Amino acid sequence: MKIIRGLALLPLLLVPLSVFAAPPKSELVVAADGSGDFKTVQAAIDAVPANSAARTTIRVKRGTYAELIIVAAEKKNLTLRGEDRHGTVIAATNNAKLNPRRREMFSAEADGFVLENLTLHNTTPYRGSQAETIRVHADRVVLRDCDFLSFQDTLRLDGRVFVDRCYVEGDVDFVWGGGAVYFNRCELKALHDGYLVQSRNGADKLGYIFVDCRLTGAPDIVKYVLGRIDPARYPASHVAFINCAMDKHILPAGWVFDGLGAVAPKENNRFEEFQSTDLAGKPVDVSQRIAGSRQLTAADAARERDLAHVFGDWNPIAP
Repeated sequence: MKIIRGLALLPLLLVPLSVFAAPPKSELVVAADGSGDFKTVQAAIDAVPANSAARTTIRVKRGTYAELIIVAAEKKNLTLRGEDRHGTVIAATNNAKLNPRRREMFSAEADGFVLENLTLHNTTPYRGSQAETIRVHADRVVLRDCDFLSFQDTLRLDGRVFVDRCYVEGDVDFVWGGGAVYFNRCELKALHDGYLVQSRNGADKLGYIFVDCRLTGAPDIVKYVLGRIDPARYPASHVAFINCAMDKHILPAGWVFDGLGAVAPKENNRFEEFQSTDLAGKPVDVSQRIAGSRQLTAADAARERDLAHVFGDWNPIAP
């Protein structure tokens, strides 16, 4: 009988221990002082389950984290949330001179990624070359209540991205890419002469839409425009500013067509505004805006304000 009982236990002994392992945590904590699950943000991201249908949240405590971050494509449905918008900082130097193949400080490649309540700072110095603070190359991404700091090319956004109540600093093309992107109630501050947006979207989708945003500038700026594009290379470029307040740094012409295609036809180009004002709320004089840009009708503006029109089946503010 003893032998029989022992044999009966053998199947249990052969079961892999992983079967009895605890399920992955749905929330991880990062703290530089060692009081959390991890000391670095990247280590916490690496620990997130691959291709999970359930959301994982990483909470990052106050502190400055000197890291280059990659949220790989398999880390789907991840939320990275800071404890304090200005006190939780990820800061490092990366740029085209140091790393031509991956010059951004933070790379977000996973669908369903959410970034909230912290500061990202690419510490590349002024005129230190192209230096994205964050590059998004994913679908259904939300950037909310964050500060993004750099100079040239601060935000590169490819995919469907909702940018909500964020602060962005830069100078040359500091919002750019080929995504369908909706900026809601953001402040975008130009630090030197330059251009705000370079949108490289195709004809089959919308580009960069700014709604109820504030465009501010350093006091010594003398030459700044809302956007620029070479219409020969990107004939369907789309940028819209809807009910946005603009500081005096924006030139009367508003926009620039440049490159070898500056004289190319612009009938498919979409540089748009609706009821732009100055920072005090007074309507901006748009009578000198360049040919090839246009003022939207109220109906057009209402349509482009509609998240469903921009994002289709994805609602970024759904509970």
